[in-house]
Order: sequence, then structure tokens, then C-alpha cells
Amino acid sequence: MLKIATKFAPETPAFELAWRAGFRFAEFYLSADLLENVKKIIANAHDFPFEYVPHFPNKKVTEKTVAAAVELYRQLGCRTMVIHQPMIDQWGATLKTLHPEIRLAVENHYLDEKQIWDWAEKNPGLNLDIEHLWKFTLKDGPREKVIDLVSRILEKYPDKLNHIHLPGYVPGHDEHRPMYCSRELMFEIWNLLHKKKYAHFMVSEINAQYQTLEDLKMDVLLFERWWATRQKS
Repeated sequence: MLKIATKFAPETPAFELAWRAGFRFAEFYLSADLLENVKKIIANAHDFPFEYVPHFPNKKVTEKTVAAAVELYRQLGCRTMVIHQPMIDQWGATLKTLHPEIRLAVENHYLDEKQIWDWAEKNPGLNLDIEHLWKFTLKDGPREKVIDLVSRILEKYPDKLNHIHLPGYVPGHDEHRPMYCSRELMFEIWNLLHKKKYAHFMVSEINAQYQTLEDLKMDVLLFERWWATRQKS
């Protein structure tokens, strides 16, 4: 079964909210400042039996930050760490030295259609952000082009695709909205991933104003509705 996840800063109310909403998989937003209290994050995370993926910080990273991120990864039994291209370019070798088995998922961002293939080819593991793909790579083109490009990436790099960001994007609207804001995209992507036997996280990466019990529950219910139709087919 596909793994629908939410993303939040690792603070106690956020754990509780995501659990109450029905999520059982979670991605952490992390910063260098948050990782100053890595032991507290680990202790809080152990109180909630999520499966976790950490998102490596995007700025102000030091060797101490890297060591804390690796400790978090180890202690929570994580299977993937999301990271941006500048950070893997700078810190990837250090991460691999500290934890040779770490599995990294490098996120796509401001890439055109040629660059997206360069990104996929050169990196050891991939986090495909489908919102970025639609908005920045395909310039808000037809949804059919999004499905086609995702399908081709899945076909060519099934062993590299370790993680997916899938907020509810619709051209002309704000980024980072809940999945239920783009039902047609969700159902098409979920059908595709199910067919391709994708087994990693799909993360509803949403802004703070949508991190409410109602919005989170609606994402879970949408996914459950889709899954029920799959079981009947």
C-alpha cells in the first residue's frame, strides 16, 4: 500500500495533530537551530509510532548539524533523508562518511525539462517534488504533461526514486496546499504509483495555515476514499 505522509516541524503539538488526523508516516522539517535539541526531537518522536523521514536543513549547516542529522536518522530507524542539491553538493560526502548506508533523496526545484533529466541522472537518490515539476519545469502546463513526465521518471529511475512531495497544486493558486485541493491530480498520481509498485512516502507538504485537524483529516479521508476504490477494482 502507498504511504501517505504529512510534513511538520518536530514539536509536540504537531506530532499529536498528525496522529489524531490519521497519518502514520511523517517527514520532519529541520533546521540547524532545531537540531541543537536533537535528543529532545528523538525522545518526542519515540512517543509516536510514525515511520519518519527527515528533511536535511537548507542553510546555516555546520559539521555539528550534519552529525545531529545523522544521529536522528539512526535513532529513528529512518530509511531515507530528503536533501536539496546545494546541501548534498556540500555535505553529501560527510553524510556518507558518518553513515555509509544512508539513503538520500535529492529534491528537484527550479529545473527546466533538460535539467530535470540531468538531476535524475547525477544524484544517488531522488525526491520528486511534483508541485515543483508542474510549476517550474512544466510552467503550469496541462496536467496530462505532468502525469506523462512523472511516468517517464518512474520508468527510467525506479530504483532511485526514494521519496515524493505531492501537495495539492493547481496552476494559478498558491503552493503548498493540502492534497484535497487537487483531487484529480492526486487520483491520477496515486493510480500511477500504485501501478508502478512505488513503496516509499508521498508527502502532503503544506503551509502552516493548513496544518489544522480538519485539513489534515481531509487529506487522509481523500486517500482512504481512493484506496477503497482500488480495493473494489
